[in-house]
Amino acid sequence: MSDVLLQQLEDKIDSLIETTELLRLQIEELETKNSSLVEEGSKLKNKQNSWEKNLSQMIQKLDIIENKGGQSERVTITEEIIG
Repeated sequence: MSDVLLQQLEDKIDSLIETTELLRLQIEELETKNSSLVEEGSKLKNKQNSWEKNLSQMIQKLDIIENKGGQSERVTITEEIIG
């Protein structure tokens, strides 16, 4: 091989090494972002479950009050929910 061809080959190899390193860094960055998003998603899911549980409990209380027909109790529960 001539010196020119060897130099071209070396340049291409150097370019590939540089590209590989940049891609590796991008992968690390994306993995970090992904981990953060997975953690955030988990926290949001837990928060949603908590809200759903609280809402279900409130609806059950309102159903009990409605079945008893007590207007004064409804006001008390409503104040409890709001306040």
